[in-house]
Amino acid sequence: MKITNKNNVQLPMTAWIVNNDYDYISTPNYISVTSLLRSTRQIVLGRRLTESKEVDVQDLAASSLGAAMHDSIERVWTEGKYKQAMKVLGYPEKMINNIVINPTSIEEDQIPVYLEQRTIKSFSGWEIGGKFDVIFDGELQDYKSTSTYSYINGSKSEDYTLQGSIYRWLNQDKVQEDFIIINFYFTNWTAKDEEAYGIQRVMSKAYPLMSIEQTENWIKAKLSEIDSNMNLPEPQVKECTKEELWMTPTVYKYYADPTKTDGRATKNFDSLVEANMYMSQKGKGVVLTQLGVAKACSYCPVFDICTQKDKLNHD
Repeated sequence: MKITNKNNVQLPMTAWIVNNDYDYISTPNYISVTSLLRSTRQIVLGRRLTESKEVDVQDLAASSLGAAMHDSIERVWTEGKYKQAMKVLGYPEKMINNIVINPTSIEEDQIPVYLEQRTIKSFSGWEIGGKFDVIFDGELQDYKSTSTYSYINGSKSEDYTLQGSIYRWLNQDKVQEDFIIINFYFTNWTAKDEEAYGIQRVMSKAYPLMSIEQTENWIKAKLSEIDSNMNLPEPQVKECTKEELWMTPTVYKYYADPTKTDGRATKNFDSLVEANMYMSQKGKGVVLTQLGVAKACSYCPVFDICTQKDKLNHD
């Protein structure tokens, strides 16, 4: 991968941004939990990209912040700093002393805490693997540094359930609960978010997990779909769905004054028929179509080699 620095960000910052300690798996038939959550088109085309792909340091900044947060949280526990933190928070001494970090065996009354451990399982001709954030006393948890947008509209809820379900499928000896807790750190939080939506800067929310059987059936179907598309010409690879594209709805805007269509519409409609009927009732005006936007395209790593995007309206 070629990394550029088009905005001349200085070395002390860029060295941090491009530093990558993640333990990537190079096995050809390996697929990660996070990759499985992507669209089949993105997975298939992603395997066709060459290592000569060019990215700018700006494109890596968000993931660097997320990685830094994960690393910092992990060190609090692996370096024993959690003990003082728990005392400050008022936890009893007995509980603090019973915590064991990444144990190979557990004694009675001990509270196991597993951190950033990768598990790999062979299944349907693939090696499926993933590194969970933390399993705290049988409870699977994950950290997300993200915007408030997806939390408010719930667009990532299904992904959280799927991600947690696959992690449990991989770690059935450690995960005891049927939910995953997502710990959010909202990077764009303001006081207005609290007033309007009750959102705090840092929040935790539980999402239900699928059963082990449901999870395995989902994985099997997804891998089958990937296999059937893997060698198809690019135009024939299964296209991303509206949900995968984060497609906003098409809006039909009615303007009472056809000469003033630059500002806010008089009334918006989800249906062109309804918009035209309303205009007919009013006996004047104009209806303009605002096409839906495929917001995911702007963040897609296979944007340059995908022709589906050429048929879509995107940022």
